[in-house]
Amino acid sequence: MLSLSPAKILAVNLALLCATTLASAGTPATFLARLFERDVQVITVTDMTDEGRKLRRPSKEAPLYYEALVLGYRDYGRSIANMDVPDKRDMLKFIVKLLADQGYYPGTEKNMPEVLLAISWGMINDRPNVALQFMGGDKADVMWELQGLSISTSARALTRNLRSSTSDFIVQASRESLFMISIQAFDEELAKQGITRLLWHTKVSAPAQGLSMTPSFKKMFREAAPHLGRETNQPVWASVPERQEVIRFGEMRVLDSIDPDHLPITDTDDGPNAVGPEAKRRREMQKTE
Repeated sequence: MLSLSPAKILAVNLALLCATTLASAGTPATFLARLFERDVQVITVTDMTDEGRKLRRPSKEAPLYYEALVLGYRDYGRSIANMDVPDKRDMLKFIVKLLADQGYYPGTEKNMPEVLLAISWGMINDRPNVALQFMGGDKADVMWELQGLSISTSARALTRNLRSSTSDFIVQASRESLFMISIQAFDEELAKQGITRLLWHTKVSAPAQGLSMTPSFKKMFREAAPHLGRETNQPVWASVPERQEVIRFGEMRVLDSIDPDHLPITDTDDGPNAVGPEAKRRREMQKTE
């Protein structure tokens, strides 16, 4: 197992989200638009460090092996009561499968992990600065929008009609509740020494108004998967239909089985729903006591 402190990685995760102050809620027109808009509006952005740019790009033919640090579900800002939080095992199975599709495979004794992936999902509520940063507001050069009109921002306000529809969208969406998925890659060798060196951070978000959480998360990650660990110069906006797909199955057969308790996973949660080999070992010890 890794010697790095999960608390340290969690602190990095929170710091990268740049938690800041509250701002006003969206306008009534924004609320009504979201109420009747049923598509999942997915925003994906990947930030890359200099060290991350040196990392080779994986493929199914030449995969990159990882160990996972599972941060699980997180609320940034106020919590919303009665939310149907996704099942952790179900989410991990889905994420592990899509990671494999992009050439990221769980490490083994034969193929030792090359990167540490810190994985979390959840919501950003009533934190417009956090939301806008998470959606790539710095790359879109719209962080100033939340400062309000002033002498320093008046010139930029005059050119709003010249910017892209994606920039307009993320400014508007930052004032709403967002579903979010965060995957960060860290240097594995340094992580074993308790040193956190970020390689890249892929951030996926979508306005949550009127949408179910679990199916929306899956649509978000499926749409964002091709951008995983691949630097984006600007936020990437895609509209994914909310309607359920119609799938016709032929003869059924088992293709693979993903059990998080047998994957190289460290879970920051020590509760009964924790996953990974260490969590499995703890549960077995408790049964024998």
